[in-house]
Amino acid sequence: MSDKKNGFKLFYAISLAWQLGFIIVVPIAGFLFLGLWIDRKLDTAPLFLILGLITALAVTVYETYHILIPLLSDKDENKNDS
Repeated sequence: MSDKKNGFKLFYAISLAWQLGFIIVVPIAGFLFLGLWIDRKLDTAPLFLILGLITALAVTVYETYHILIPLLSDKDENKNDS
């Protein structure tokens, strides 16, 4: 039974790391490419590139916060139950 529980924890940790990787990389890459494309179309370099980076960082922080808060609150509840 313990091996099954440890296997689940390992799978959950790998899944969480995978999600965090995508949550960090996809918005940054997407908004940077979008900003670069708009700058080339409007000849406004580096205005939209910088705005894209700021937007990507805000989205990344927001999404990471909402993924990690339930984990941290579960940990606090488990600590209080002991």
